[in-house]
Amino acid sequence: MGLKMIEETVFTKEEIIEIVKNNYNIEVDQIEKLDRGSANLYSLNNKYILKEFQSKYTKEEIDKEIAIINHLSEDDIPVPEYVKTLSGEYSIIYKGRVITIQKYIEGYTMESNTGDYNQMLESAEYLGKIIKSLETLNFDLPSNDVSSWYSQETINESIEKQENLLKKISKSTYPQIYKDLTDKISMLKYIKDNLDFKDMSKLTVMNTHGDYSVLQFIYKDGKINAIIDFVSACKMPIVWEIIRSYSYIDKKAKDGKIDIDNLVQYVKAFMNYVQLNEYDLKFMPYLYLVQLLASTFGYKQYIADNSKKSLLEFAYFRTNLCKYLFKNAEKISNALIEELLNQN
Repeated sequence: MGLKMIEETVFTKEEIIEIVKNNYNIEVDQIEKLDRGSANLYSLNNKYILKEFQSKYTKEEIDKEIAIINHLSEDDIPVPEYVKTLSGEYSIIYKGRVITIQKYIEGYTMESNTGDYNQMLESAEYLGKIIKSLETLNFDLPSNDVSSWYSQETINESIEKQENLLKKISKSTYPQIYKDLTDKISMLKYIKDNLDFKDMSKLTVMNTHGDYSVLQFIYKDGKINAIIDFVSACKMPIVWEIIRSYSYIDKKAKDGKIDIDNLVQYVKAFMNYVQLNEYDLKFMPYLYLVQLLASTFGYKQYIADNSKKSLLEFAYFRTNLCKYLFKNAEKISNALIEELLNQN
């Protein structure tokens, strides 16, 4: 379920050779385009990786990401090692794109929901280690104010967004999409009338990766060899990152049905490094549910372009998660509190 929205490269191979020589004094005689993530990646001499970021990213953002990665490296977390330019910088700008070079990371990527039990727990442990390490980061990360996800006003906007997309299709032409959007609207309306959000302000907010999942791992011999892409790092309720990353790695969650016992073990492994409070455990499934219900991602893209089938499959997966969480959120909360609240 790896989703990629890759922009066309600004490079020719000749330009890569010239840029790398002029800025890094590295002679390149072998270039291979890599099919990994949402950036344009090139292997150079099987020793380095050149990364061409999407145009939306600024040099300041990427330099901050590298500072985060260098901080995590000091705490023995497996992250990329970046190469400095001749002028002592970690990034350059070429044709409006930010460019970095890092040492080659040996390994492979895994698709979503293909992780076994041990790989699932390893993911949880590294998330705990990352958040623990980022407690001592010496600069501020942007704050992701997720309170906007669950306000009455935002839920009304989410309902309107789903309804507007529903108006663009017919039940006969897109029966499954029509049903899913209708179901999401119904769930949002129920949540608006029945869920009390006032205690969500008590969720634990800390620095975190921001987009942590199996899609950001490079594996070697079945174990994580590197964790990448910290450009979304921010301060936010960490329980969202916990349950989201669980839902993307556990093979038992492949159809959008959370294995509650496995989720409990995932959170338990995380809590070996960072503690959670009662409100974290109570609202974890609800926070994730409301965020997923608000999104039209996947459906919107497929309706506009029927070739985007991978995005549609991703949308189906997330709606299945919504349906499962909607029916089982209280059960999940109770299990987490019962099993973990007094573990230490």
